[in-house]
Amino acid sequence: MNLNRRAFMRGAAAMGVAAKAGWAAGRSMPAELPAWQEGLLDIHHICTGRGSATFIMCPDGTTMLIDAGDVSGDRPDETILPRLPNAGKTPGEWIAACIEHFSGPLKQETPALDYVLLTHFHSDHIGNRLEGVAEKNGYALSGITMVAEHVGIGKLVDRGFPAYDFPSRAATEGSNPAFFKDYLAFVDHQRQTRNTVFEGFNVGSRTQFALKQRAKQYANFSVQNIAANGVVDGQTVFSRERKPDENMCSCVIKLSYGAFGYYTGGDCSGLPGKRDLETPVAEVVGRVDAMCMNHHAYVDSANPVFLAKLRPRIMVIPVWDMWHPHREALARMTEVSIYPDARTIFATGLHEKAKTMLGAAADAIRPPGHVVIRVSRNGDHYRVFVLDPKRFDVIDATDELQSQAHQKGAGIG
Repeated sequence: MNLNRRAFMRGAAAMGVAAKAGWAAGRSMPAELPAWQEGLLDIHHICTGRGSATFIMCPDGTTMLIDAGDVSGDRPDETILPRLPNAGKTPGEWIAACIEHFSGPLKQETPALDYVLLTHFHSDHIGNRLEGVAEKNGYALSGITMVAEHVGIGKLVDRGFPAYDFPSRAATEGSNPAFFKDYLAFVDHQRQTRNTVFEGFNVGSRTQFALKQRAKQYANFSVQNIAANGVVDGQTVFSRERKPDENMCSCVIKLSYGAFGYYTGGDCSGLPGKRDLETPVAEVVGRVDAMCMNHHAYVDSANPVFLAKLRPRIMVIPVWDMWHPHREALARMTEVSIYPDARTIFATGLHEKAKTMLGAAADAIRPPGHVVIRVSRNGDHYRVFVLDPKRFDVIDATDELQSQAHQKGAGIG
């Protein structure tokens, strides 16, 4: 779909509805994000400018990190965002600093994560071997390997452990050739010296990421494993013989808390008629209140069937590249004929070249930064905060929104 004037005006109308219905422009906002308290669910989309990273604080204090990317050195500097909040630390160090800062209410002696999920092995999701990179324990420190230098990890789940042979070992290694040997050395070191548990992603499971502290008290919270390695809820969509690329092997989850639903799926993507994983994933996921956009809202993501099934009220784009979001994907995201509901779009950054290419359509994206979705006790309501990545001051926020993903009658037919 091309971003023509008619499509944009329909999308702009939807954005206007969203602003009137739920955006807090001109209203009082807290200067800082109030500290997490037990019973709240916080989903932090961390702004580093160099890849995806999402930190989750569950209602009972269980913690989870999804991805820890670092594309530094992969692309010419003029095509990617600067390192955020500044170049004083590596992206992995900034991710660790965010985890330590926001997990303060847990009063841990040393920062620790109960779970890490790596959706797939591209550098913008796990890290990269860079020129002059620091090394330790026989591997390069970048992305997740740097995070682990500062934050303990209880269990790490990836799509390939232990054999890393889907669709083949050569294909897996080739997905991040400069860094994959470092990652394997990291796996061995973490298992042998730090007692980190490693597991392959178990499609269909609702217990692989179970709450650690008070699961019975928060029985209305769950993480459902939807897809990985071409398998969606037990159905094989892309077999080994079809040689799916690394993006199509991404791990996909749906997080539920009472009436609230959240989706994230790494670089899962696909337009109808092409290598499409989004459509079968959508059939399993159903409606959500919020989502992290597939494949950074690149051109091959956000297909109409997928969006119509999920009907997200909140869309978050993890940005590091001038093509995030792509103009065609943004047109679909704002197209009210796909689904008529109000929606608001957030991004962790926006490249100046992206603004130029998107033109007026860029106005549909709220001011970029560290995007936090805070869900109320029992999941009935939620609010979205945008924080300055340098100081974590609140620079924008929605009003409180009602969760609808799992309410009676919330389906689409």
